[in-house]
Amino acid sequence: MSVKPAGTRWYNAVWRWHFYAAMLCVPFVLWLATTGAIYTWKPQIEAWIDRPYDHLAVAAPVGADAQVAAALRAVPGSRLHKYTLPEAPGQAVRIIVATGGDETLAYVDPATAKVLKTVPVESQLMRVIFHLHGDLLVGDPGSYLVELAACWAVVMILTGLYLWWPRGGTGLAGIVYPRLRGGRRLFWRDLHAVSGIWVSLLALGLILTGLPWAKAWGSYFAAARQVTGTADGPVDWPTGPRPPASARCWATMPTTKA
Repeated sequence: MSVKPAGTRWYNAVWRWHFYAAMLCVPFVLWLATTGAIYTWKPQIEAWIDRPYDHLAVAAPVGADAQVAAALRAVPGSRLHKYTLPEAPGQAVRIIVATGGDETLAYVDPATAKVLKTVPVESQLMRVIFHLHGDLLVGDPGSYLVELAACWAVVMILTGLYLWWPRGGTGLAGIVYPRLRGGRRLFWRDLHAVSGIWVSLLALGLILTGLPWAKAWGSYFAAARQVTGTADGPVDWPTGPRPPASARCWATMPTTKA
């Protein structure tokens, strides 16, 4: 009975981890890539959806109190949460009102205080895409599942790099840049391999920079800020439960859509 060398057993073990990690995470990676790509176009998509409310007749606006009162009447029993001034003449005022824990966005004509449209904030298309990307529309369990898939994607990338990395000590040629003098076949092989290396590093960067927005990793980063004394001000990623409704009432000036 032959015994495989330790190096061969280790290589086979890494290959199995790579295979299992890919089976677990690739469907989620494709899902996250698709929803994330859609969300990248958020300003353009929202501008297209809101176009009926961004080309109104230009006239002297009524007071902000009248606009807010109209939005509150459109959603009985609500209270003001957010008032956003138009970015340009002819645009509707965006007013968010809330009843209990539910928020509603009202588009109000600034010249007449007429409510043009109301829509639940969480029912807006880009909010649905946001939740599809972050928690699969199932809340915290979905967020943990996405986070787990992202961690397995890291395992897949690192084990894949280990399996592919040349062991012949030929330098960086064919690894970080293609060899140009080895013939056409070698060039195209290197081009494929080198592209894979850089794409893997980019994917690793995307995953690691996205993890602070995940449930568990976000909490870990917040705890690290406490330990290192860098917790002044709010975190840049949402973690934990949402603050009480009474603490989320504000008004904003126009912001540039980007």
